Amino acid sequence: MKVNVAYKNNFAALARSVAEKVGEITALCAENTAQRARELCPVDTGRLQASITAQSEGASARVSADTDYAAYVEFGTSRMAAQPYLVPALIGSAGEASSVAARVLGELFG
Repeated sequence: MKVNVAYKNNFAALARSVAEKVGEITALCAENTAQRARELCPVDTGRLQASITAQSEGASARVSADTDYAAYVEFGTSRMAAQPYLVPALIGSAGEASSVAARVLGELFG
């Protein structure tokens, strides 16, 4: 009696799926950081807060504030104390990244 066992790996499809999930994790973490920055941002007119956005592409992301005075608020000047909102948002969101990754990858491997 002869027994044949065939194994076909699916690593290429798995790698594509993981890459897609990494992009999803990156986008979620960037948006979480942007939301936290909006919450921490000092508000006078609301223009700075409204300018905070998150953009992501693949495994890279950028959270930014798009006003001409955003850096002055974040880091201060010789005449104004710093009122950080972006850096604390990033630090505060860093701890959430692993739980976001676990949840998203859990959907793939769950």
